[in-house]
Amino acid sequence: MSRVVLTDQEKKEYFKKFLEAIEHAYKTNRLADFILDFYSDAEVASAIKRLEVFKRLNSGHSYARLNKELSVSPITASKVSAALKNSSEKFRMLLEELSQEELPVKQKKESEPSTINDKRSTYLG
Repeated sequence: MSRVVLTDQEKKEYFKKFLEAIEHAYKTNRLADFILDFYSDAEVASAIKRLEVFKRLNSGHSYARLNKELSVSPITASKVSAALKNSSEKFRMLLEELSQEELPVKQKKESEPSTINDKRSTYLG
């Protein structure tokens, strides 16, 4: 990506468009495809692990437990902890909701053609 820094106005405009793309992908049942094609495998793996660290820190897990269960270094746990402390109340509420129960996941219809490549099978089964 270019090293050109976006202005604050561009950040707001492009972020709004990014959110609209995610919302459209979700509404059209293509969110998994959007995420798996938009982000690299390393970015997806990092994001899902980061979410798990956020959820567990929000639930009171120790850095040592995170290291043991998720192989997260104390430095990474510390960075996520600092981000959690600076996060919005809405975000912390969302983490709480995500930690309390498994949310229903839309199942793929049996009649859909299989287009799963290696990356998709890694994350989608």
